[in-house]
Amino acid sequence: MSVPPLIREPGLALAITGIGCIGAPGRGVDAQRAALSAGTCGLRVVADARLPLTRQVPTGVVDLRLPPLPSRTSALAYAAAQDALRSANLAPDKRGEVAVVVGTCTGGMPESEAVFLRDGDQVVSEIYRRQHPHRTTQALARLLGCHGPQGTHALACASAAAAIIEAMELVRSGACPAALAVGADALTRVTMAGFTSLMLVDPQGCRPLTAERGGMSLGEGAGALLIEHPEHARRRGARVLASLLGWGEHPDAHHLTAPEPGGVQLERAINDALADAGVARAAVGYVNAHGTGTRDNDQVETTTLARLFGAVPTASAKRTYGHTMGAAAAVEAVACCLAIGEQQLWASAGAADGTPLPGVEVLRQTRAGALNVVLSTTLAFGGVNACLAFGKGERCA
Repeated sequence: MSVPPLIREPGLALAITGIGCIGAPGRGVDAQRAALSAGTCGLRVVADARLPLTRQVPTGVVDLRLPPLPSRTSALAYAAAQDALRSANLAPDKRGEVAVVVGTCTGGMPESEAVFLRDGDQVVSEIYRRQHPHRTTQALARLLGCHGPQGTHALACASAAAAIIEAMELVRSGACPAALAVGADALTRVTMAGFTSLMLVDPQGCRPLTAERGGMSLGEGAGALLIEHPEHARRRGARVLASLLGWGEHPDAHHLTAPEPGGVQLERAINDALADAGVARAAVGYVNAHGTGTRDNDQVETTTLARLFGAVPTASAKRTYGHTMGAAAAVEAVACCLAIGEQQLWASAGAADGTPLPGVEVLRQTRAGALNVVLSTTLAFGGVNACLAFGKGERCA
């Protein structure tokens, strides 16, 4: 069934002038490029005293020195945001009008868990106030000197997608000349125990987009994009890494944790993103799929993509980073920008060792390709379906 888009007129393409990322492969663009190109598995079993389950299942843990902030999620976000602003060459005295929009699920939960486990439920602590997701946004804006509008999204695995969408519309509307969109999440006991209790974690490590898949693997990290109005980028002589062309977002209200089997609202989100971008389906050369490795998600996603695009080259980054939850769409947006900049179709980590799902072309090896439009899809708990469309930087140069 063909689902018509709700957005009829293409919107303004925006310039992405800075990117930053920290995750299981390391910190910085070079670490991400190397891991994505090689199809590296970033999952490992570790002895982390904070997270007992990391001793039992492979996880995408960040094992790096982080900025000394009270919240681990804020520290991850700050590291990625610093790198994005540095790569955009946006000096501190030029950031006053920049908006900050953050997507996160966990916020200050790691610290709240530690206090609760130490003191029990009878002690009131200021630490609990820092758990709220908006505290990460406030901390980033203050530390980075960005005094434009602020927004925070806690929308399960679509949190960062929603943050990028709001950032895009803030710039398009003229509310600010540039916006920093960040997705960040730290691993917590509650998160790991919750997904394990749902029997959604693969004890062997996730194997997305393959017939052998047996569940997801969790991870932590952050991704950041500096999104600018093209004229603002031109005036300051910024180098445009990629363009943000359009978006689509639709809920399906089917089930709290399972995607709608027909992919109807995912299809609508994709169609809306293409219409907003003003591009035809045939222009899409690569799809970064949500690809969690769960039975339902991957089947719905590949079937929907095949219905719309045929055998479109498709990959998942979840075995490289783990499922970084609220950060996922931002971490993978960085991967999309790198794919466009390098003109490389990244391998789907783990696909070479399994049987790729039919319908789409699951990329078993990285290869060069002429990429004009790249899509990134998200299917979140709660039934949120989102799609972001990226293009070459020359669209905004």
